[in-house]
Amino acid sequence: MPELMAHRGNSALAPENTLAAFARALESTALSTELDVHLCADGHLIVMHDATVDRTTNGTGAIADMTLRQLKTLDAGSWFGPEFEVEPVPTLAEVVALVGNRVQLNVEIKSSADLDSSGKVVQVLREGGVLEQSMISSFGLGALLETRKLWPGGRLALITGKGEDLQVAIDHGLQWFNVYYHEATPALVQRAHEAGLRVMIWTMDDPLLWEYYAQMGVDGICTNAPHLMPV
Repeated sequence: MPELMAHRGNSALAPENTLAAFARALESTALSTELDVHLCADGHLIVMHDATVDRTTNGTGAIADMTLRQLKTLDAGSWFGPEFEVEPVPTLAEVVALVGNRVQLNVEIKSSADLDSSGKVVQVLREGGVLEQSMISSFGLGALLETRKLWPGGRLALITGKGEDLQVAIDHGLQWFNVYYHEATPALVQRAHEAGLRVMIWTMDDPLLWEYYAQMGVDGICTNAPHLMPV
């Protein structure tokens, strides 16, 4: 049975990458939740998908140019629904404090060119007592290799939209290959398993396809709607 992972929390029921979304992920059967991080101007890890606050808050501007204090003045929920109008922009430390050991975390490093993020992610997860059960992922190979220096043997995942990138993950001895679900095939999964990698697919929201990918042998399914999946 594949591992069920919530994408940006339960982002079908609450604004993505907010404490409300992670709280709803805890109410589902998801074993883990994915989230995205960026460094802000004064060095805090901010949980948000985009590099700017424009799409998911009432503010504008780049996260990298804003302090934590500035980010905390923003409304990160009203765009999703009026009942979330007081939802703040969370830090990684706040998410760790909320979920604890109840679900595992998959922390995606978005600013893969900024290798400082790797060290800070490892530090926050370690200080929160959740590092060993977490996953750290990125589209950027450099961020993963930097993370491995600080966390040898850790659960590291290359994220990609291309199945052909499996060879990159194999060549660098990564543990997980997190691939766009349309790219997953029985041959790819078999090759990954033969090389000692596990396969996570993203972002699959159709509960009718769960059994198809389960029979294919994928090890994890990341979804925006964990509450709808038949597990």
